[in-house]
Amino acid sequence: MDDRIPAPQVARLIGIKTPTLAKWRCLGKGPQGWIQVSPTHVTYPRSEVERFLAARAAATPTRP
Repeated sequence: MDDRIPAPQVARLIGIKTPTLAKWRCLGKGPQGWIQVSPTHVTYPRSEVERFLAARAAATPTRP
């Protein structure tokens, strides 16, 4: 089974605030596969977070 990462940790890894990550969930942005464990606790699959970070890094142009 895939490791799960709590939303605040995912937000830190991405470099955004936790409320922004919550808004992204509503908009269908960010890592997918999240599960709302309780009204205040959301987790993401580690593999999806890593995939999202890799895709984001690949899409970010590098400066010469």
